[in-house]
Amino acid sequence: MKKIVLFTLIATILLFSKELKIATYNVENLFDLKKDGSEYKEYIPNTHNWTKRILDKKILNITQVICELNADVLGLQEIENANALNLLLKSLKKHGCEYKYSAIVKKEGSAIGVALISKIDFSYKSIKVSYSPKDRDILEATLKVNPKLKIFVNHWRSKASPESSRIKYAKALINRIKKLPPNSEYIILGDFNSNYNECVDISPKNNDTNNSCGIDTILKTYYNGRLIKLRDKLPKDKLYHYNLWSEIEPHKRWSHDFWGQKEAIDSIIIPQSLVDNEGWFYKKGSFRVFKKKYLFKKNMLKRWEYKASKHKGVGYSDHLPIYAVFKNNNKELKYESLIDKFFKLFIPEVKEENKQVLSIQEVANKKFIKNSFILKNVCLIFKRGDIGVIKSLPNSVAITLYKSAEGLQEGRCYDFKVYKKKRYYKIDEITDLEVLKKHRKIDVNSFIADFDVKKFNSYKIGDIVKNIKGIYKDGYLNIKGVKIKLFVKKKKRGLLRKNNILFIKKAQIGYYKGQKELIVYSLKDIQKEN
Repeated sequence: MKKIVLFTLIATILLFSKELKIATYNVENLFDLKKDGSEYKEYIPNTHNWTKRILDKKILNITQVICELNADVLGLQEIENANALNLLLKSLKKHGCEYKYSAIVKKEGSAIGVALISKIDFSYKSIKVSYSPKDRDILEATLKVNPKLKIFVNHWRSKASPESSRIKYAKALINRIKKLPPNSEYIILGDFNSNYNECVDISPKNNDTNNSCGIDTILKTYYNGRLIKLRDKLPKDKLYHYNLWSEIEPHKRWSHDFWGQKEAIDSIIIPQSLVDNEGWFYKKGSFRVFKKKYLFKKNMLKRWEYKASKHKGVGYSDHLPIYAVFKNNNKELKYESLIDKFFKLFIPEVKEENKQVLSIQEVANKKFIKNSFILKNVCLIFKRGDIGVIKSLPNSVAITLYKSAEGLQEGRCYDFKVYKKKRYYKIDEITDLEVLKKHRKIDVNSFIADFDVKKFNSYKIGDIVKNIKGIYKDGYLNIKGVKIKLFVKKKKRGLLRKNNILFIKKAQIGYYKGQKELIVYSLKDIQKEN
């Protein structure tokens, strides 16, 4: 813990400021040792090895993360009660990272609540979602700064419940926000148990709301069918929000590890009033996931270990903290740190790049393209969720739109402004784009060839093929004696069993660990035959 204290002292010396670092962290079940009757059974005091020694270790581990995170204001989820929160606060103070101000809201009968700890004084109240103890209240805090800045700390119902249960939270929150004065400045954060693009590929078992979702539909983080970017100009007469995950490359958008399934269910969401450079405003590019090496083991989160009905006293959480920085243009509050002033001497001003037009072949020839460019008259020949594939002609190269195909229509041609392009396992991917113009419609089948196993080696990586039939065994599809690696993104019980005959309507030619493979993105593209 000496490193924690040293880190905090250095940070304090270098960053003496009014700039605010605001974060959220689900600590994964911090319970005390007092039996209240509402605990999860694994946390009943002195059972399942939940003892003072183990609790102290849990608190020490959380302290390590929070001290190194060094946020000014931190929303917390899965805190049992005020006593559990106070134990954490005492540990933080002991190790040199004191938070003087705190609050927790917890509904009677609920196992856990949401909390806020802060280096800045604040007032708070709770927003009731429903009268059910299963629906946790939302904590509304008002920081005592000038101008005012509100923080809404959320922990929505898990995906064990249908989407309608999370829409209740979103509606309660929006109803409260609509009562605020116009252009109020606030930050929505927490564990929403919803991906930033929840409605793009919502599971059938959760979809009881006709493709309406709390985070993207009710909070309005989507516009024209895609995730809102900070560069977007939005109508002022509606309550749209920016989800700061839009600042992160799609393959890096995760903060929660559910047994290897990585999700972005923690979010920081802001209104238009925080991107207008007036009052408080978001410091662009500051949104980050807090990823320290000690939080991982073999690329998996080192979550709090509970095995064989016992707490092992090791690990942290199944979530990572996320954070963002907010500045204030009030001259009395605005500042530059010593680091900012130092580096400004050496970093030239960034100028707008030339808007070059590239062909789809030129794009494919370059492994990475850093500057934006224009891609004209390309057609979306395949779309599953927010994954798409484009071509300019039936025999041209194919480029994947990785988590950037929201709002696009399969069979439609477009002009795009492309912001980011990279190559991942030999598949060319565009991860950030903007539609400039819509063109004609096409017959996608004229761009997609029937699969011929004899031509497998000559297929281009990234291409889409159709009508594939084979026998499944140990991760491979046997097609007329040729074994081809098969990767299915969505799993279904009983589908990938030894000797099942599988028919695949459409798949992508991929590449992994030195060999080509078939990638199936959706269960609607694959079925078992008798």
